[in-house]
Amino acid sequence: MDEKYLEEMLPEIQENDYYSYFYFASKDPMVGQEDMKEILMEAGWPTSNIYNVAELLQNNRNILLVISVFTYGFIVLISLITIANVFNTISTNVNLRRREFAMLKSVGMTQRGFDKMVNYECIFYGLKSLLYGLPVSIGVTYLIYLSIDQGVESQFQLPIKGILISVFSVFFVVFVSMMYSMSKIRKENILEALKNENL
Repeated sequence: MDEKYLEEMLPEIQENDYYSYFYFASKDPMVGQEDMKEILMEAGWPTSNIYNVAELLQNNRNILLVISVFTYGFIVLISLITIANVFNTISTNVNLRRREFAMLKSVGMTQRGFDKMVNYECIFYGLKSLLYGLPVSIGVTYLIYLSIDQGVESQFQLPIKGILISVFSVFFVVFVSMMYSMSKIRKENILEALKNENL
C-alpha cells in the first residue's frame, strides 16, 4: 500500500504500528539469501526475518519424498506378504485335492474339462475376495475422505484407477498361483495319486 494512501485512510496510525515487507526474485535463492544477510549484518540490522521461500519449498518436497518412500515401501511389503499368503494357500489347497483330481481324471474327465473347472475355481476365488475386499476398501476410503474434508473442502471421488489395478492384481495372482500348482499335478501319475491318502 502506498504510504500517502495509508495516511489518508488511517491518519491515526503511527509509523511503528506497521511493517514493510520486501519480496525478491533470484535465480539462485541460497546465494541471494547469504548476500542479503551479509548486507544487513554490515548495516547492523537483524537477519532473523529473512524467509527463503525456495528453501521452505525444498524442505517440504524432501519431507514428502521421505513420506512417499516409507508409504510405498510399506504398501509393497504388505502386498508381497499377501501374494505369498495367497500363493501358499492355493498351493496347499491343490496339493490336498490331488486324489480328488486324479479320481475325476480316472472317471473320464478330459484335460479341457479339467482346465475349465480350474478356471472357474480361479474366477470364484477372485470374485469372492473382491466381494469382501472392495466394499471394505471403499468404506475406508470414504472415512479417509471425511477426515481430510474437515481441513480441506473437496468432493469425494472413488479411486477408479486403484480399484481396477486391484481387480486385475487379484485375478492375476490367483490364476498364476493356480496354474503353478496345477502344472505339478498334470505331470503325476493318476494311479499313484489315487493310492496316496494324504500327500
